[in-house]
Amino acid sequence: MGSLTKAALICGSGSMIILISILINLPFAVQIFLLLTGLAVSVYGVFLLVKMVVNPAEKSSETLTEQASIPAPKKKKRPTSTL
Repeated sequence: MGSLTKAALICGSGSMIILISILINLPFAVQIFLLLTGLAVSVYGVFLLVKMVVNPAEKSSETLTEQASIPAPKKKKRPTSTL
C-alpha cells in the first residue's frame, strides 16, 4: 500500500471517529474524548501528507524499493521436438 493511501486512510479514520462521536448519543466525557482522539488522528494524517509533499524523494525511493522486491515471473522454455 502506498504512503499516499495510508495517509488518506488515517485522515479518513480521524474524520469517522469525529462523526461517530457526534452522531451517537454518548455521555459528554466520552464524546469529548472521541472528538479529541479523532482530531489527533486527523492531524497526524495531515502531517503525513504534508511530509510527503515537502520530501517527495522519500516517496519515490519507497516505490522503487517496493517495485524491486517483486520478482518478475520467469518463462519456461519449451523443449523443441526434432522430427
